[in-house]
Amino acid sequence: MFLELKNLTAEFNGFKAVDKINMVIEKGETRVIIGPNGAGKTTVIDMLTGKTKPADGEILLEGNNLAGKTPYEISDKYKIGRKFQGPNVFDNMTVYENLEVALSGHNKLLQTFFFRRTSTIKKRIYNILEKINLVTQKEMLPCFLSHGQRQWLEMGMILAQDPDIITLDEPAAGMTDDETYKTGEMIKEIMHDKTVIVVEHDMDFIKQIAKTVTVLNQGKILAEGTYDEISHNPEVIKVYLKTDDEGPV
Repeated sequence: MFLELKNLTAEFNGFKAVDKINMVIEKGETRVIIGPNGAGKTTVIDMLTGKTKPADGEILLEGNNLAGKTPYEISDKYKIGRKFQGPNVFDNMTVYENLEVALSGHNKLLQTFFFRRTSTIKKRIYNILEKINLVTQKEMLPCFLSHGQRQWLEMGMILAQDPDIITLDEPAAGMTDDETYKTGEMIKEIMHDKTVIVVEHDMDFIKQIAKTVTVLNQGKILAEGTYDEISHNPEVIKVYLKTDDEGPV
């Protein structure tokens, strides 16, 4: 068993944002978590990446309990990378330089002092640039990129860290339809050997990338299954997919 959440609970001032969630995610799987606003989706990611300390429960990664560990330890030792909803990039650095500072193995002070642009490093960065479709934009500052391209840059920065698990919080938010589709294909192609956990609302995008979909509601798991199973589940339709004549909440 690769990653298991056991009775995972998050509590804020007596309110249980996540209530005894149990979930198993296999190595190399792309898992999408959906649900209404306030369902606890991002809180699950916060606990997995160390931003929030669980009130109860375990986060077992190949038998190691990550619950309560620091974000740095989770990122560095257990190789879990995170992309937040808004792109977090360095606007005063070029696209190339953003990838350079994110490189795995060059993020400690002593390593920084002895950093050199070797041919191996250059090849690695160009490989990432090709994967995220930003080769021709490599000397541009991020402020001149489209919203979708900035998202791709941050995805590239996560890849540069070489994590085993990647968490993506609404990666398609604010994108055009074309950018959304390209992002889905990018995730399938460049993260095919990673375990990917995605929080998302766009159902077409979810259908494009998901192996398994977990639906949260009021901090608990409402349903879990394939896209087809979830999209035809009466309870999911009732609480999330349709509210009268509206679309997804």
